[in-house]
Amino acid sequence: MAAGVSRRRWKTALKPLIWLAPALLLLCGFTYLPISLEFILSFFAADGFASPKWIGLNNYFEAFHDADFWGALVNNAWYAVWTVTGKLSLSLLIAILLNQRIRGRAVLRSIFFLPVVLSFVAVGIIWTLIYNYDYGIINVTLSALGLGWLKSDWLGSPETAFGAVVLVDLWKWTGFHVVIYLAGLQSIPSDLQEAAALDGAGPWQRFWRITVPLLKPFTAINALLATLGSLSVFDLVYVMTQGGPVKATDVVMIEVYNQAFQFNHLGYAAAMSAIMLVLIVLVSVILLRSFGQGTLERR
Repeated sequence: MAAGVSRRRWKTALKPLIWLAPALLLLCGFTYLPISLEFILSFFAADGFASPKWIGLNNYFEAFHDADFWGALVNNAWYAVWTVTGKLSLSLLIAILLNQRIRGRAVLRSIFFLPVVLSFVAVGIIWTLIYNYDYGIINVTLSALGLGWLKSDWLGSPETAFGAVVLVDLWKWTGFHVVIYLAGLQSIPSDLQEAAALDGAGPWQRFWRITVPLLKPFTAINALLATLGSLSVFDLVYVMTQGGPVKATDVVMIEVYNQAFQFNHLGYAAAMSAIMLVLIVLVSVILLRSFGQGTLERR
């Protein structure tokens, strides 16, 4: 009798695992296994042709003494600062505007979200044409307005290329964060706003004392997603500038790609990507803690 009860308990405990097994296998096969192999490869000198040679931490030491890697890391950090702050600020402002009862609100929401569904490659090609010096719409418009002196080789100049790529990233992803903020704004009870207004609180006070605190979980989600995307950016930068000019837009994933597929330094590329993965995890933990423990869990 006891054996039968024990067997039924085992079946009950294993049933969820059986249903989850396909998803877990896919997750392990396409996420955890490649990450594990990447860390293993980072301890080898591998060029894809000869047999890999164990060199221990030499790849990591080389990365820490590589000026190109540090330059790309600094660019990545600035890219994250500008894109994350820009996305959070713009998306919150637009979400507040689109949360008002205005005519054509649904159409405006769709327009702002439209860039999100476009691929980074398509976006990069479109904006490369827009930024073109000779026939790009920006320079053509400036010439038509008699402001030809403002024309610039937006992607070909080290002074403007970085900002031009950041602007495109903001254009593409702000609509995504707007949707998250809209969900947060619509979850705030209108009674709170009305009660505060009756007590004499102005729009600015209601924004800082009610809206911002209650949007904290949604801000945490937006900040985390925006940071992860900015630290791992590759395709947009590669399509538009390939890290140039003069490494003005060089980021870590561009360096990883160049080392792996241009110079066949697979082990060194794996070490750089492993360092970046650790940094991304650390930044994610810091972000979650900065927004308070349990902020996301409470949602």
